[in-house]
Amino acid sequence: MKRLFLSLIIFFSHFIGIKAQDTVFVTKHNFSSPVRNVFNVGREVYAKIGEYLYKMEEDNWIQQKSQFEKTYVFFKEGFYESDYIPNSELFDASGMKDLIPQRGLFITTSAVKDSRLFIASGSSLFEYYIFDHYSKSYYNASIRDIFINDSLKVISTYSGIFVNGALRSGLPPYSNGPLVYLDSTFYFCIDELLKFYPPDSTSIIKSATNVFAGNIRNMVEWKGKLYTQNTQSINLLSDDYELTPIHREQEYMDLVEVNEGLIFSSAEGNCFFWNGENTIKLASLDSKIRDIYPFENILYLASDDGVYTIENLDPATLEKVFDTKFNIHIEKDNLGNTWISTENGLFVYTKEYPQLLPVIGGVEFNREAFIIHGDSIFVGAIDGLYSLNTIEISKSFIPAAINRLEIQSPDRRIIAYLSILLLVSIVGGLFWFVRWRKKTKLSEGSEETRKSKIDLEELRNLIVLNRINSVEALATYLNTNTVQLNRNFREEDITPGKFLKSVKLEYAKELLANGSSIEDVANLIGYSTRFLKKELEEE
Repeated sequence: MKRLFLSLIIFFSHFIGIKAQDTVFVTKHNFSSPVRNVFNVGREVYAKIGEYLYKMEEDNWIQQKSQFEKTYVFFKEGFYESDYIPNSELFDASGMKDLIPQRGLFITTSAVKDSRLFIASGSSLFEYYIFDHYSKSYYNASIRDIFINDSLKVISTYSGIFVNGALRSGLPPYSNGPLVYLDSTFYFCIDELLKFYPPDSTSIIKSATNVFAGNIRNMVEWKGKLYTQNTQSINLLSDDYELTPIHREQEYMDLVEVNEGLIFSSAEGNCFFWNGENTIKLASLDSKIRDIYPFENILYLASDDGVYTIENLDPATLEKVFDTKFNIHIEKDNLGNTWISTENGLFVYTKEYPQLLPVIGGVEFNREAFIIHGDSIFVGAIDGLYSLNTIEISKSFIPAAINRLEIQSPDRRIIAYLSILLLVSIVGGLFWFVRWRKKTKLSEGSEETRKSKIDLEELRNLIVLNRINSVEALATYLNTNTVQLNRNFREEDITPGKFLKSVKLEYAKELLANGSSIEDVANLIGYSTRFLKKELEEE
C-alpha cells in the first residue's frame, strides 16, 4: 500500500505542479559505473564516475586521463580527492524531492552550466532545465525610476542615483520619483523639482512645490506647455516655474498626456480627463488607480483591484480586463505583448493565450520603474533591477509557459480519472500513515527534526527491503563509504551501527510476532540466536 501511495503522489506531481515552474526534470544520465559526485570548475561541469573523472562537453561526458583512488573528487586550486563530501559541497535537494526519480536523498551534490542543473544522488546523475529568462542587477537597492536613451542611463534608487553605472555623490542621496526630459531639459521629480545637468549636477526649483500643491511626483508636456502632478494638485507650470492649479482636492497618483489633453488619476479611485478647459470624470473605482497607459484608442488603468480599460475616452466603455491585485504599471512591448507589474510579481499577456502568464513571481515592483528600450525591458523592484529580452520572452518563455499551463489543464475525463486516483491515494495514504505511526516514535519537535526522522524512516525501509546487515554494506548500498556515512549520521545524534542495530531488532520483533522462529529470524538479520535472545531480553 505504501508503494502505491508513493507512486500516486509522483503521478499527481506531473499534473498539479508541485515544483516551481522554473525547474523541470530533463533526463537521467546512464553510466556503467556508479556516480559519486558532480561539481563545477568555473562554468564547466565535472562528475566522478567510478574511479575516473568525466567532463561535460556539449552533450557528452568525456573521460579524463587522471585516475583517483578515493571515492570523491573536488576542485580547489586544483583537483583533489577525498573519502567524504565536505558540508560546503553538499546540496540540499529536499525542495526538489518530487522531481528526483528515486526513493532516498541521502548524499547529494550539484553543478550548473548555463540553464542546465545536474544533481548527483545515490549512484545516479539527473539533469534539469532552469528557465533563466531574466537577469538581475543593483541587488538589494529599491529601484524608483529608470531612464535610458542613446547616451544616458540613470537608475534612481532609495540608496542613491546611478549615472551610466556609477553612483554619483553630487546628486541627491535618494530618489522617489522619475527623471524626465522635457523642452531640452532634464528634471528630477523627487518631492522637490530639480534641474539635472549630467552627470552629477543639479539645481533646485523651489516654486514648483508649496504647502497647497504638495510634493512633485511627475511632469509632462502638452502643446508646448509643462504640467506637473503634485501630491495635492495637477498644475500648469509657467515659464518662471510658478504653479497654476487645474485640479485639486485629490491625492494624485499619475499624469499622462494624449493628443486631446491630460489624463490623471487619484488614490480615491478616480480618473479624469482635462481638455485644456473642462474636466470630465472617466472612471470611479473602489481602489487606487496607480498608473495610466494610453495605447491607440484604449486607456489602461492599473488599480489595486484589477486592470481596467476605457475606449475613446468614453466613460460608458469602462471594463475590467484583468484580476491582478495591487497593479503598479502597464505597458505594451514592441511585439504586442502587454506587461503588468504588480506588488506581487510581473505578468505578461499575449494573443496566443487567454490568461495572464506569470513571468517573475513573489517580487514587489515599484511605481514608475518600468521602461522598454529596444528589445529590452527593465523593471525596478524593492530588491533590484530586473532585465528581460522581449524576443527571447516571445520565442522561448511564452511558448514554454503556455505548454506547461495546458498540460496542467486536462479535460474533464482526465479530471474525473484523477479524482478517482486521488480518492484511492487518500485512502492508501491514511492506511499507510496509521501503520507508520505505530512503527515509529517520532518526537513532536521542530520541522527540521521531523524531516530528519522521515529520512531515517526511508533508510529503515531500504535496510529491511535489501537485507542490509552491516555498516559496510549500508555504505556500499548508498554508494559512499563508512567515513562519509558517519559524518551524515553525526547530525542525527546516532551512529550508523546503533541505527542499524535498532532497525534489525525492530524487524526481528515484527517477524517473531508474525510466527517466525527465532532461529530463522537470527539467520535473516545476521545475528546469532544467542545474541538475538540476549538483546531482546534487555529491551
